[in-house]
Amino acid sequence: LVAKLKLTIGIEAVFQAPDEMGRPSFRQYALAIGDFNPVYTDSQAAKAHGLRDVMAPPTLICDTWQYVEGDIDDQGRLVALRDELEAGGLRAGNDYEFFQPVHPDDVVTARRQTKNVYEKTGRSGNLVFWEVETRFFNQRGELLATNLETMFRRV
Repeated sequence: LVAKLKLTIGIEAVFQAPDEMGRPSFRQYALAIGDFNPVYTDSQAAKAHGLRDVMAPPTLICDTWQYVEGDIDDQGRLVALRDELEAGGLRAGNDYEFFQPVHPDDVVTARRQTKNVYEKTGRSGNLVFWEVETRFFNQRGELLATNLETMFRRV
């Protein structure tokens, strides 16, 4: 597993959403995370805060896979991410950075790249960690956000 993950360092995968983000996804995500800020659902509230329209809850584009277009296998996994998902693992952390609001008409492109793979020995044995950076852009090529996600699993 460690050797296989190390082979992915520096290789970029690009995923473009097939659709605009859309207002319903903002509302549903805000409800799911229990964040009732009106700038996510009410145009007037958003404009009163200097926005051109409602905006997405910031972590929406970092926590979901709406920008991955393609087939789903018989186990419900995205074929485009099969190798990464087969590695399994748990989240060890996320380092988010947000540059500008995501609006309903934005079409997101995610550029995902493994940055680092390393091993550590814990109380329960050897662990492998891998860090994946994803940069999110809108249809104008403007950087919306980055997410450096650290994953781990026992080896």
